[in-house]
Amino acid sequence: MSPRTHIVGAGLIGASIGIGLTAEGWSVTIEDNDDEAQALARSIGAGDALGDAQPELVIVAVPPSAAAAVVAAALGRFPDAVVTDVASVKAPIAAAAHATGASSRYVGSHPMAGREVSGGLGAQGDLFKARPWVLCPNGAAEDAVALVARVPEALQCDVVTMDAEAHDAAVARVSHAPQVAASAVAAALGILDADDVALAGQGLRDVTRIAASLPGMWADIARLNRAHLVETLDHIIADLEEVREADDIGEALTDLIDRGRYETARIPGKHGGATRDWTPVTVIVPDTPGQLLRLLAHTAEVDVNVEDIAIEHSPRQPVGLTTLYVLPSHAPDLVAALERQGWEIAAS
Repeated sequence: MSPRTHIVGAGLIGASIGIGLTAEGWSVTIEDNDDEAQALARSIGAGDALGDAQPELVIVAVPPSAAAAVVAAALGRFPDAVVTDVASVKAPIAAAAHATGASSRYVGSHPMAGREVSGGLGAQGDLFKARPWVLCPNGAAEDAVALVARVPEALQCDVVTMDAEAHDAAVARVSHAPQVAASAVAAALGILDADDVALAGQGLRDVTRIAASLPGMWADIARLNRAHLVETLDHIIADLEEVREADDIGEALTDLIDRGRYETARIPGKHGGATRDWTPVTVIVPDTPGQLLRLLAHTAEVDVNVEDIAIEHSPRQPVGLTTLYVLPSHAPDLVAALERQGWEIAAS
């Protein structure tokens, strides 16, 4: 039987957890200090009002800056419940839980998922499916850890167990610093006029995609994980300064790119496996309804699986460049088949 679960915080993450667990048959209640957010979450199936029955599991899903205080309060408010949270920085919250004397009932967690929108209106029950969900026990009782692990298991996540400090050091490099770097590259466009920015290719779009993030949550994360974030930024700045100050800037850049290529290959690829070397087949696609669907249908006709896809729109012409990434052995047959169907293949 699933544990009676109470969620504190009805934003995107809290409401998404509620919808997902409810869909799995769990008994879920949810609350928020914002009455409108609370009403919305309950209306979309993220949970009911907390009744007389005390929860066995409490999930704190509030902004990072408030998480430590709310976790500490929940440990006191629900003395028989296991408490977890979903904030993206773990060590400060673990310290707050330890200070209450009830840390055996606290298990930190961090679902590595989100959306470009916030609030319950963006909630979806499958938000976490196949995504990593980190557990940071940090001295919690084994039964408490097992109970919290049932949440990501029910939501079909990839469960990873880490120490809180190790987690914070890792996410500084794989999540927090990339946000800073992307925003810095985007901010550097400020001196350009519109015609200059129109020269942007897919490379700039790829690098700056997350620069559209809203700053509020990131400000909280940076304050909470300052030491690890600064250490990572120092590393990046040192590499950039080495390129800038090198006698042979080309040689220094070559070294940096080589190291970057090596590390990029370590980033998990499709289904969490090793990164594969795929061959890009770039097709010029008219920017009219139905064309992309037609392209994919013609690709399927030759029994070629598309491993990844990228779309780049031309700023001045009614066409787009659609790049299909396929296994190298499949690329020649795909190109020949698409050309027979009248598609124009862009020069590589």
